[in-house]
Amino acid sequence: MMQPRKHFCTRCQKGFCSVPAKQQHISNSLNHNICCLCSSRPDYSTKETLIARFPYGQKGPGALFACNRQFNKPCQLVQHDVDKHNMCATCRQYFNSPSNLKSHKITHAGRNIDCPGCSRRFPTNSAMMLHLEAGTCHSGVDLDELNQLAFNCHQAQSYKSNNPDFDFECPSCQTPFLFMSGLLQHAESDCCEEELGSGDPLGIFLEFARSRIVCESS
Repeated sequence: MMQPRKHFCTRCQKGFCSVPAKQQHISNSLNHNICCLCSSRPDYSTKETLIARFPYGQKGPGALFACNRQFNKPCQLVQHDVDKHNMCATCRQYFNSPSNLKSHKITHAGRNIDCPGCSRRFPTNSAMMLHLEAGTCHSGVDLDELNQLAFNCHQAQSYKSNNPDFDFECPSCQTPFLFMSGLLQHAESDCCEEELGSGDPLGIFLEFARSRIVCESS
């Protein structure tokens, strides 16, 4: 059964079944331009508007406000921002941590992860899982079925949360998550040492879920 999409992005005219799903969309979509240096994280309508707010943008390409350093060439400033200030070299957006920058770079990556229930492809396992959780897959798999698969996997005790407010937790750092897609995204980042290898609990779950969904879809 498809989950109701109560959380709407007016800019993109898309609905989402949960707040985390909408937040992931805003973080990854090139239609949104978040200032990660501001505590309120304002979302600017264009990339140009976001870039223009930085003081060095007003002073010219030779000054950098965060370090108060001077550069003779624009390319030197760009390289410095990439190396020291978590700037994406592809789209020139800034991020408040290396892990957030790494997550963002996925938007520029190829789509190499196949959905086990349909023909769609995704850049990451977490994006594929979010697609299934949202109930948008032609296989009919939804959030409830995915959660049941997660609990039926023999590795469930490694990532099942004891916190009644959360279903899952990271096997390495015990950070709790409401959704498996959020846990997978956490493992894909540099937040902790958890990985999605074939011998890791989450990697084993992915193979288990994939095999079950393929069998049900065939």
